[in-house]
Amino acid sequence: MRGRKPDAPGLQAAKGNPGRRKSAVQKRMEEADRIAELLAQSPTHGDPLAPPAIIEQGAAAAVAVWRDLAPRLKSTQRLQPQHRPMFAMFCVYFAEWTVANEDIKAKGLTQRVKTVAGGFMERTRPIVAIRDRAFDMVMKLSERFGLTPSDEYSLFREQAVAFAANPGLFDREQPVAAVPSGSDPAPADDQPGLIGALNRMDSTPPTRLN
Repeated sequence: MRGRKPDAPGLQAAKGNPGRRKSAVQKRMEEADRIAELLAQSPTHGDPLAPPAIIEQGAAAAVAVWRDLAPRLKSTQRLQPQHRPMFAMFCVYFAEWTVANEDIKAKGLTQRVKTVAGGFMERTRPIVAIRDRAFDMVMKLSERFGLTPSDEYSLFREQAVAFAANPGLFDREQPVAAVPSGSDPAPADDQPGLIGALNRMDSTPPTRLN
């Protein structure tokens, strides 16, 4: 038995949507508008450390990551306004890894699946691939923000070189005070900004063993 004859091209659009049903195109456009609005929203009350709306709505784990790390990045000039979208992605992937890891801890790495022959075999659960993919993205974005020990040291070293060539480039809120002529420079531990932070990371070279 044949169904209803389809409308001619363009006729359905002219007729509208019976029962106020939205077309697939309308739904996609509305979702795109919703995402664009979230991306365009400014930080809450002008707070540069407030998480973006794109992760603040319905992503509690990502927001937790943001609130934990954002102040630390901000204090070392690693979270400027233009960096917020990239750091939001880091938080989302970190949250995905956390959620997937908790699921694996609770339910295991494998599951029993039925074979064509009627028996059963152990297969790796799909959540493992999700966790591994999230881990890869977290590590790639960690490098961008200097969130591993080696990456942090490399980033601070590069910033210190740039700072020396362009005073005030990074530490604009705390400009380096001029050293009076004829006076000794401030000790490494007392130097402001990233140079002082980098110098404080230095340690005394080991002595030779006899």
